[in-house]
Amino acid sequence: MLLYWKIRFFKRPSWNTEITVKTWAREFARVSSFRDFEAYDEEGKIVAIATTEWVLIDNQKGTIGKITEEMAARYEMDSKTVFEEKIVSKLKTPENMKQVYEYTAKRRDIDVNHHVNNGIYLELAYDAFPNNIKIKFDNLEIYYKKQIKLGETVSIFYLNEENSHIVCIKSKDERTIHAVLKFF
Repeated sequence: MLLYWKIRFFKRPSWNTEITVKTWAREFARVSSFRDFEAYDEEGKIVAIATTEWVLIDNQKGTIGKITEEMAARYEMDSKTVFEEKIVSKLKTPENMKQVYEYTAKRRDIDVNHHVNNGIYLELAYDAFPNNIKIKFDNLEIYYKKQIKLGETVSIFYLNEENSHIVCIKSKDERTIHAVLKFF
């Protein structure tokens, strides 16, 4: 299950541009693994890079499982990383965020893992931005903390801070953080 991702756009491809994506396993830890990506346009110029962190989920128990050496050995590893700076997969939630709206997860939002699809989090964030914000960011980070299930109502919070836009998705009672998204 996807835990974290960070993406940086260098160029926005025009509609119908053929994109080539290269990806590789970078590292395996006890309970998580990392995968990096590079996207190239038709001319072979890099248009975006990304890194992701994944956790293994035991479908029977619904808990995080341990990645064994045998599992990791199935992947060809490459130590190359697309980001020079250290990746921090636990984004902080600022204290002074303002609640923008509430949302109840609908059937159309649910993926094959029976929780809200990762792309829906971007839509929830988009709806939290003030109308005067031009949505064209070159950098994006998302940290998923707890999955949202069908019928669950969440509160969406927004803050513009130091040239970045932060959206936090919390449980209705605000005790549980489901995800933090940062756009800059």
